[in-house]
Amino acid sequence: MVKRRELFIFFLLFLLGLFFIYTYNEITKAKEAIFERIEKHEIAKISYVLENMQQQILLEASKHPSKDLLSFFQNKKNAKMYEDMLSMMLTSDVKYSYILYKDTKEKFRFLLDASKTDKANFNQKFDVSSSEYNLLYRTKKPQIIRGQYIENLYITYLHPIMQDGKVVALFTIDFTTDIKTIILESIKPLETLFTLLAVFIVIFMSMTLMQIFHYFITRKKIFTDPLTKTFNRNYLEEISPLLNLEHYSLAMLDLDKFKIINDTYGHKAGDYVLSQASEVFKDSIRDSDILVRYGGEEFLLLINNRSKTKSDIDICERLRKNILKEHFSYDTHEINVSVSIGLHKYPYLEKNLQEAIKIADKMLYVAKRSGRNRVICYDEKASREDFSSSADISFVKEAIDEDRVICHYQPIYDFKHTRIFKYEALVRIVTRDGKIVPPLAFLPQIKETNIHYKLTQRILLLVFETFKNNNKLVSINMNFSDLINPDIEETIVRNLRDDQHLASRVTFEILESDEIDDIELFKEKINLLHSLKAKVSIDDFGSGYSNFKTIIDIEANFLKIDGSLVKNIDVNAKDFKVVKSIIHFAAQSNMQTIAEFVHSKEVYEKLLLLDIDFMQGYYISEPKNYLVESDELFKIL
Repeated sequence: MVKRRELFIFFLLFLLGLFFIYTYNEITKAKEAIFERIEKHEIAKISYVLENMQQQILLEASKHPSKDLLSFFQNKKNAKMYEDMLSMMLTSDVKYSYILYKDTKEKFRFLLDASKTDKANFNQKFDVSSSEYNLLYRTKKPQIIRGQYIENLYITYLHPIMQDGKVVALFTIDFTTDIKTIILESIKPLETLFTLLAVFIVIFMSMTLMQIFHYFITRKKIFTDPLTKTFNRNYLEEISPLLNLEHYSLAMLDLDKFKIINDTYGHKAGDYVLSQASEVFKDSIRDSDILVRYGGEEFLLLINNRSKTKSDIDICERLRKNILKEHFSYDTHEINVSVSIGLHKYPYLEKNLQEAIKIADKMLYVAKRSGRNRVICYDEKASREDFSSSADISFVKEAIDEDRVICHYQPIYDFKHTRIFKYEALVRIVTRDGKIVPPLAFLPQIKETNIHYKLTQRILLLVFETFKNNNKLVSINMNFSDLINPDIEETIVRNLRDDQHLASRVTFEILESDEIDDIELFKEKINLLHSLKAKVSIDDFGSGYSNFKTIIDIEANFLKIDGSLVKNIDVNAKDFKVVKSIIHFAAQSNMQTIAEFVHSKEVYEKLLLLDIDFMQGYYISEPKNYLVESDELFKIL
């Protein structure tokens, strides 16, 4: 892969190329300067001789009776004398020399010709092809005519013969020399060398450019997610060492209930929704923000906070609202999605990017547990300290070892008989300084680790011990992975097999949203619980993949309806209908229903209109570290 080294080499080649171009240009200038100096030198010598000859010719012509040059040179003796004199100028470089005049018809004719070859006769017509001949008559100044074959320095020098301020004739001297060819031949190897070096550099520059181009194409493929055209985790790893977290807020985004789309409409529909949702994301952020597909339907957004025009929360809210109002059409289906967002305002307070992502992920977890389609922001220092102190597995392990794991119990209310039906056991950890840490602060960190199983074992033992000697009923939350763990199974069997009184009062709440990839094994474990006389409840029903056949097959005793469907039942008619349908389905399947997240009087009264069996929520009672009695309920009023 091409990186800085290739860019540096290309830069050096570029500079070297500029150097050769500059040097070649200077050589060309020097060559022309040499030719010019040679030309001036040759003309200066000739001019000096011609000036003297002009004076002598005019002097002798003035002594002639006619006093004009035509008559003077018509005299063969005079012509012979000056022809010999002029021919003395002929050398290997001066090929021709002669004197011309212009007759009354403005035609140029020979006065004499000192040339050795192609000699012209007296008064023979001379056809001019250059304007410099007539220009000399007008300007009365010498003229230079440069020939076509400049390499041979082929020039014609015209020098006026002046009499009484008028041009009466002109000398014509033709130069031809191979000095220029000699110079060109001398420097030709150097020019060839520079040409070859220039070609060599151009080739290498082209190769380097191609390699750099290939690098950027490859880099784009490596760092871009092919489905969403956003950055991927490779890019995140690439920029992590250079990323200044002080300039960013960090948000984790997750499309709500995305698995339902895949399972209902197929993976192609899911991919389509994912790509379209990512377009909405990109349109909702700024160029300075960085959007990364973190995995599946999860995205990570780095929100640049150097610009104060929009706050990080504003951007998250805009993104959430834009997704919510978007209607994705696939095939003949209209698919609506929402997004939950966990925001960490100050990721630079963490040890590194990964630690900051964990905090944002926790906030995302809170957003989803709180009913989804919301932004949960994390920016309070005290909260940061609490969460960061419980961010690792060792925190839970130490709590188990030091017996600081406890359970709080939230009553499940039987409104038809105005009594507490049973309690749900909810885990807590007590810190060494006495603070109570809720499960969302540590459960995501230990999911599917050995510590999670040990924690589940501890909870089971705590609950069994608490309810062993009373007649109250209790629910315990379990994951599918807990069910198939041999140690946990051994703990359940050992404590319930010989204590049917306790077993008959225990309900295991299995998360419906858990991915259950082995249905037969799942049924086998549920049957084991039933064989012990324990009961089974499907928790968070409606939040994830609802395989109705499996739920019917396992003969669950309860369906606990997901809080996201219950909490808005007083204002959302669709939620009301869905809950009503679930209650109907449960009744037809011989299951009792529990509505959780009953947080207000309005929700409570709305549920009274339905034939639901039990309710649970803060409106009735919050979790306590003891088993509350019926007269302690509804104290929130």
